[in-house]
Amino acid sequence: MKIGKKLIISMLALTLGTMLLTYAGLYAIIGNLQENIQRLYEEIRTDAEQTIEEGLYAQDSDSLGVLADMQMEVTNSRLQIVSDAVRQSAEFAERLYASPANYINSAFDPVHLSEAPDTVSARYMFSAGVTETDELYNELKVISNLEEIFAPVMRYNSRFLDNLYVGTASGIFYQYTNNNVYRENYVVTQRHWYLNSISSPDDIMWKETEIDSYGRPCITASMAVKDPEGKIVAVVAADVNFEQMMSNVIGSGLGETGTTFILGATRDLVAYGSLMEDAKAYGGLHNAFEDHFADPQSVLKKIDDCAFGHGKAFHAELDGKEIYMTAREIPSTGWLLCTAINAEEITEPIGKVTAQSDKLFADARAEMAAEFKSLILNAILTIIVISLVVAVIEYFISRTISKPIIRLTDTVKNTGEGDFDKKSDIDTRDEIGDLARGFNKMQDDLKLYTENLKTVTAEKERIGAELNVATQIQADMLPRIFPAFPQKKEIDLFASMTPAKEVGGDFYDFFLTDEDHLALVIADVSGKGVPAALFMVISKTLIKNRAMQGGTPAQILADVNNQLCEGNDADMFVTCWLGILDLSSGVMTAASAGHEFPAICAPGGKFELLKDKHGFVLAGTQDVRYLDYEIRFVRGGSLFVYTDGIPEATNGSGEMFGADRMLESLNRLAGEKPEAFINEVGSAVKEFTGEASQFDDVTMVGLTWYGRDRTEDE
Repeated sequence: MKIGKKLIISMLALTLGTMLLTYAGLYAIIGNLQENIQRLYEEIRTDAEQTIEEGLYAQDSDSLGVLADMQMEVTNSRLQIVSDAVRQSAEFAERLYASPANYINSAFDPVHLSEAPDTVSARYMFSAGVTETDELYNELKVISNLEEIFAPVMRYNSRFLDNLYVGTASGIFYQYTNNNVYRENYVVTQRHWYLNSISSPDDIMWKETEIDSYGRPCITASMAVKDPEGKIVAVVAADVNFEQMMSNVIGSGLGETGTTFILGATRDLVAYGSLMEDAKAYGGLHNAFEDHFADPQSVLKKIDDCAFGHGKAFHAELDGKEIYMTAREIPSTGWLLCTAINAEEITEPIGKVTAQSDKLFADARAEMAAEFKSLILNAILTIIVISLVVAVIEYFISRTISKPIIRLTDTVKNTGEGDFDKKSDIDTRDEIGDLARGFNKMQDDLKLYTENLKTVTAEKERIGAELNVATQIQADMLPRIFPAFPQKKEIDLFASMTPAKEVGGDFYDFFLTDEDHLALVIADVSGKGVPAALFMVISKTLIKNRAMQGGTPAQILADVNNQLCEGNDADMFVTCWLGILDLSSGVMTAASAGHEFPAICAPGGKFELLKDKHGFVLAGTQDVRYLDYEIRFVRGGSLFVYTDGIPEATNGSGEMFGADRMLESLNRLAGEKPEAFINEVGSAVKEFTGEASQFDDVTMVGLTWYGRDRTEDE
């Protein structure tokens, strides 16, 4: 096929391909646009739902707070009235016992409970087993004067008081009520309200909800009565009308699902909406807090925060339903009143708004899809028409450029055979001429590039040889012969360093400062390559020289830091950990200049990180103070120090090795010699990173202390 035909075909194919790619790109863009619009709508909808939900919860939080305050005030006032009635009755009873002769001939004539009328009035009975004596009847006549207080209190507070009564140590039970239930086995001194007040005779005592002797839920307030010698002679008590409390306070709530409940001092439920139904269903009270709430300890903490002013309304799960609730303290009893509403009722409007917006968006998207289909059909017709026009035009154009191309092909062939001196003679003023002139220049550039490539290759070989020498020099600077101190049986020591590049910035060192002290150093210079290696040599030399002069690790690091800061124009720095071990005692004094936490292992135990106090990095700023701390080794205890190349080693997924995996690797061989657990960590890092590149130097030092009386098998 002639070049002219090929040119026509290729240009036509290029034109069609370009147009198809353009329309394919347009198709993809429109598709992405639709997806982005869908995603944007979902984000806007989510944000709107969240904003509406936050607004609804904020509004309901305020409403719950106002309702809780109102209910708390009502409940507190009623319970306070009960407290006041009990206290006043107890004080009056003490006056009766202080001067019984003044009251024994009063006009009050108590009626036995078995003979009392159905109306609210005073009545009495004696505890089972009590002998009825004149002295007992005289005491009854005295305490019957309590009717002066019981009658008006019951008259004006009958809505929330069931009855008022008093029980004496002698066995008299005197009450003001309309209840005529006579109980032959009733012992007044064994009743919960009596015993409750005996335990704290100077206070109003509240007995939380229980099923009373009449089979009804009951809340009781009581107070002890003393004679002039301070002896407890009686207890006055009052029962709260539980049904009135349930209907007036507990029954009122926010919205359709609102509810209120009261928690007692023990944080069990004193009153709640279904208490009476639950009592029937369970055959007794079902008021334990954990029986109704999921995660009860967390909910109780939030309730306390709300009640005492430290928190806002919050979510909880009550009887399997999510609620939104707040709480207030009832001052008169120290109980907590909680008001709640079902979360579903709060968020119900969000669903309606979401459904309406979804419908509007679906309609808009359908209209967009129809427009998109019309656009695609028009694009196909446009491609057909343009292809025909382009084919005709390209036929005439190809004839003017095919001949120069053939001549240029011959020149290309010669160049491919290595002849850079034979140039093209095409000198037209169109793109072909530009191509020919460009090709002639390319010949000159290729000739020059070939000559330069030879020079660059030789230079790279020289630099590579020098880097190999630098790698060997750096490796020779680090102690690599183990055991390092064969004559020192007190320790086992092992270390390794793998640089990320030909030369690295990590280093370690260990040396004896005297016959009984071993210095242990591990450090990490900022940066990589030759600059880091040079700074590493300086840092290592300064640290060793200064350590040989004596002093604590903190003093050594402080002096080396000031030396490194001088002339540090490159703003490099070093993280460093330095420890000096007393070989006899096993006590190591150490200090850290921003280095990784060391790992310590006690004999028979596991490696754990020692969260030591870090000082600032070396060469960062002048006059930094560092802190010494001690590590006391027990015989067979081990130390592991490392650079950040271990925890920050990264696999192909971008996940770091981390301190947890490091400790897990160490603990697989905890109790073994340092060489064993260091090699285990190195193997674990390699297995974790796999084929991923090593981005940082990996350096590790391990030590085990045995003491001077080390045995042969240790």
